Amino acid sequence: MPDLVQDVRYGIRLLIKDRGFTIAALLTLALCIGANTAMFSIVSSVLLKPLPFPDSDRIVTLYNSYPNAGAERASAGIPDYFDRLAGTTAFEELALYQESGLTIGEAGKPERVSAMRVTPSLLRLLKVSDMQQGRIFTEEEGELGQTNRAVLTHGFWQERYAGKNVTGEILRVSGEAFTIVGVLPRNFVFEEPGIQLFVPLVITPDMRSDERRHGNSWNMLGRLKPDATLAQAQAQIDAVNAANDQRFPQFRELLAKAGFHTVVANYRNDLIRDVRGTLVLLQAGVFVILLIGCVNIANLILIRSTSRSRELATRAAFGASNRRLIRQLLSESVVLSIAGGALGLVVGYGALKLFLAFGADQLPRVQDIHLAGDVILATFGLALLAGLTFGCIPALRLWRADLNAVFREEGRAVAVSRQAAAARGVLVVTQVALAFAMLIGAGLLLKSFANTLAVDPGFKPENVLTANISLPYTSYQDDNARRQATDEILERVRNVPGVQYAGATAVLPMSDDFSSSVITAEGYVPDPGESVLSPMSVMASPGYFESMGIEMVSGRTFTNADREGGLPVAIIDEWLAQRYFPGQDPIGKRICQCIPGVDIGSDLEWKTIVGVAHTLRMEKLAGDKIQGQYYFPLSQEPRSHVYLTVRANGDPLTLIPALRAGVTSVDPDLPLYDIATMNERISTSLADNRIRTVLLVGFGVIAVLLAAIGIYGVLAYSVLQRTSEIGVRLALGSSTSTVFRLIVAQGMKLLGGGLVIGGAAALMLGKLVEGFLFGVTAREPVVYVAVAVLLSGVALIACAVPARRAMTVEPGVALRS
Repeated sequence: MPDLVQDVRYGIRLLIKDRGFTIAALLTLALCIGANTAMFSIVSSVLLKPLPFPDSDRIVTLYNSYPNAGAERASAGIPDYFDRLAGTTAFEELALYQESGLTIGEAGKPERVSAMRVTPSLLRLLKVSDMQQGRIFTEEEGELGQTNRAVLTHGFWQERYAGKNVTGEILRVSGEAFTIVGVLPRNFVFEEPGIQLFVPLVITPDMRSDERRHGNSWNMLGRLKPDATLAQAQAQIDAVNAANDQRFPQFRELLAKAGFHTVVANYRNDLIRDVRGTLVLLQAGVFVILLIGCVNIANLILIRSTSRSRELATRAAFGASNRRLIRQLLSESVVLSIAGGALGLVVGYGALKLFLAFGADQLPRVQDIHLAGDVILATFGLALLAGLTFGCIPALRLWRADLNAVFREEGRAVAVSRQAAAARGVLVVTQVALAFAMLIGAGLLLKSFANTLAVDPGFKPENVLTANISLPYTSYQDDNARRQATDEILERVRNVPGVQYAGATAVLPMSDDFSSSVITAEGYVPDPGESVLSPMSVMASPGYFESMGIEMVSGRTFTNADREGGLPVAIIDEWLAQRYFPGQDPIGKRICQCIPGVDIGSDLEWKTIVGVAHTLRMEKLAGDKIQGQYYFPLSQEPRSHVYLTVRANGDPLTLIPALRAGVTSVDPDLPLYDIATMNERISTSLADNRIRTVLLVGFGVIAVLLAAIGIYGVLAYSVLQRTSEIGVRLALGSSTSTVFRLIVAQGMKLLGGGLVIGGAAALMLGKLVEGFLFGVTAREPVVYVAVAVLLSGVALIACAVPARRAMTVEPGVALRS
C-alpha cells in the first residue's frame, strides 16, 4: 500500500508537470464521460428504474387491437371493464382512466387545468398512501349522484391554495361544485407530470350497455394478484373475449376479419415502447464516443511513454521490476481518469440540461430524470474502466519491452520502434473506423429527417393558429346549445381584423386527439376475408378546409346549409374514395357509420358524399399507416370539445388577445387554451425524430474531431521523430512538396484503413438504425460517399498541419540534432 500511494503521488506530480498532455487528456475525458453521464441519466431513469409505485412490476395495461381494420392500438371500453371485473380472477384491481381538460374557477374567471377522470379503483391500484391531506376516492364515489369529488395533486395544491388545509372545501369544476376530499403526496406522478386534478368517472347505464361495445375511448390498467402471472391474465382475458363471441354472434366474423384481440402488457414496458429504441441507439452512440476518446488518450500515453523510455530504463537499471513500472503507468492513468470523471459529472449535468432542451423533455417519466446516486457511481466506474483501458496499452508494450536496449543506442536519439509505430497506427485506424461508422448512422438519420420534413402533410400550416375550446356539460347540455355556442364563437372570430378564414373541428392533425369509427359505403362488396375499416372520424364546420388549406379534389366543402334538418352529408378523402369507389365518381354516393351486415336499428343514417378532400397526415408526417379520413358537418354532429382553426393574413400569434376576447364575449366562463400554430404542432410531433437526429449528428461531429486529433497527433509525433530523416531527404535534393506528400500519404493510409473497416462495420450494424429511417435504406450509397468525403476532408486538414511543419525543417539543423 505505501508503494501504491507513492506511485499515485509521483503520477500526480508528473501530470502537473506535463500540463499540455494532462489538459488534452482531461478535456477529452470530460467530454466523453460527460456525454455518457447525461445519456445514462436518461436511460436509467426512463428504461431501467421501476415505476414509483409499490410492486409496480405487477401493474399491467390492457388494450384492444384491430390490426386489419387499421386500429393497432385502440385502448378499451367501459363494457370491457365490467366484463373483466366479472370474468377474471388474476387481477387484484382493474381501473379505467382518461386524461381530460377541465375548467375551474368562479364565473368570469375561467381557468383550464389538466385532469384525470378515473374509476375510484385507480388510486387503490397504484397503492397511494401517505396522503398529504385527506383520503383517496371511495368506491361509492364512483356511483351516479356521488361523483362530485376531487383529489388534488401536490403541486396544484401548493400553487392554488399555498399549502393550507383544503379538505372539505368546494372547487367549481365545469360550473359544478366539487368537494375536495384529499391532496396527493408530493412525489406522486401518474403518466403526465402536468396533471393537477383527479375526479371520479361517471358511468351511466347507457355507457356500460352492449351498444357501446368496442367504443374504445378509455385506458385500462390492472394489478395482478401476487400469485398471478402475465400469461394467466392474458389467458383469462382471451377467455372473456371468447365468451363474448358466443354472446354476440353477429359480430364474430367481423371481429375475426379485423384481427380483434386484447393485449395484456407490462405497464412500464408499454410506457417506454416508443422511446426504447431511440435511447438505446443514443446510449450506444455516446459509448462509441467514449471508446474513441479512450483510443485517443491511449495514443497520447503511448507517445508519452515512448519519450519516457530512458527514464523508465533508468528506473529499471536501479532495480525496478517491469511489474512496478507497469503499476506506475496504470496509477497515472487511473488518477487521470478519476479527475476526468469528476469533470465529466460537471459536463454531464450541463449536457443533460441540453438534451432536455433539445426535446428529451417529451420523454415518458421525464420527472424522474436527474443525476441520481447510481448515475454518479456509474460515472466514476466508467471513468475507472476507461483509465484501465487506455492505460493497459502502454503497459502491455512495456511488459514485452527490453529496456536495456535503450542504453545500447550509444548517444543517438531513441528511434521509435516499429512495434510502437504500428500500435499507434492501429489505434488511429480504430478511431477513424469508429468515427466513420457513427457518421454513417448520423448521416442516414439526417437524410431520413430531411425526407420527413419534405412530406406533404395534406394541408398548408403556414399562418394557421389553433386553440381549444371546451363547452361544459352543465351549461351546454344538448346539441342545440352546443351548436349555437360554436356558431356564435366562429362568427366573432371571423370578424376579428387579420383573420382570413376560421373554422372548427373535433379532430385536429398532429394533436394526439383522434377518433376513428367503422364506416360502410353503400353498394360496396368486400372481398372474401376482407376486414372492416375504421378511418379517422372528423367533425368540421364551414371554413375548416379553407382555414387549414386542405385542397378539395372534387365536389365542395361544407356550407352553412349543411345544418340540422338538412340533407345528411359527408366528405371523404382520396384514400377512402379509391378504396370504396375505385374508378368511379364518389359525389352523390353514400356512407354511414355502421358495421356492414349488422342490423343496428331503424335510426341508421346514410350520409351523401358532397366532396373528396386531399388525404392528410394526421398523427405524424412519416411512418404512420394511412387509414383514411371522413368528415361530417359539425352542425349536424355537435361536439362539446372543439379546436378553432384560424388562417391569418400575417403573424397568427398577434391574433391571440382578440380571439380570447371574441370567445369570452360569447361566454365569460370559456377559456381559450392549448394555443399553438400548426407549424408548432408539426414540430412537436417531430420531437422524437429531431432529438435522435440532432444528438447522433452531434456525437458524430465529436467522433470526427477526436479522430482528426488522433491523426494529427500521430503525424506530428512522426515528424518530430523523423526530423533527421527529413533533413537527409532535403539535403539530398528532395523538394518540400515531396516531403509534404510523404507525410500526407502516411495519414491517408491510416484514413483509408479506417474507412474500409468502418464502412464494413456500418454495413453490418445498419439494422440498428434501419427501424428509424424514412425514405432511405441503411445502405444508401450517397450517404456513404458523402460521409467518406467529409471525413477525408477533415483528415486532410489534420495531415496538412504536421506536413507543413515538416516542410520547414532546416537540413543542417536536422542533421546536427
